[in-house]
Amino acid sequence: MNNYVVVLGSNLSSEFGNSAETLKKCVDEIRSNPDIKSLSESNWYISSSFLKKREPRYVNVGIRFITKLNPISLLHFTSGLENKYGRKRQERWGPRTCDIDILLCDQLILPSKLYFNKWLNLNLSDQIKLVPDKLILPHPRLQERTFFLKPLIDLQPDWIHPFLKVKAKEMLDSLPPHELQNILDLKL
Repeated sequence: MNNYVVVLGSNLSSEFGNSAETLKKCVDEIRSNPDIKSLSESNWYISSSFLKKREPRYVNVGIRFITKLNPISLLHFTSGLENKYGRKRQERWGPRTCDIDILLCDQLILPSKLYFNKWLNLNLSDQIKLVPDKLILPHPRLQERTFFLKPLIDLQPDWIHPFLKVKAKEMLDSLPPHELQNILDLKL
């Protein structure tokens, strides 16, 4: 069995409701998958887009679960859910009704340390333009984004990044103060 942490995000309403309602339905659908076991949910958060502060604010929630699904099978499942819940891929990091990021699978580094390192060290302008052609785990931007780190700490606070060798809490503490102030708990 594989242990995953996944973060869902939305900043646009869908036919299923506002961002929080859409994500709740999506989490419920993940929970109802017979291949998914022991699902736990993080706190819910709201934050500004890290790139375009004028976009509607994002709602985020993390989930942790175990499954026999391998990372590629899980990616196919989550991509199907994104489509079902209205995701349109018109621009890199654009507004969306449902985004599902696989943050980690245990201590796996995929597809290789070399490929991971390449994406880890991309400058921002290349990150905006380029899209990886393979699933990268852990997520190569995990250590930079509060909307990934806060749910991860809620769900698996002692997880250590297999490439950077740093705990999730240490990654969060290393972010600039304005990033830490940009995320708030969302009471549902």
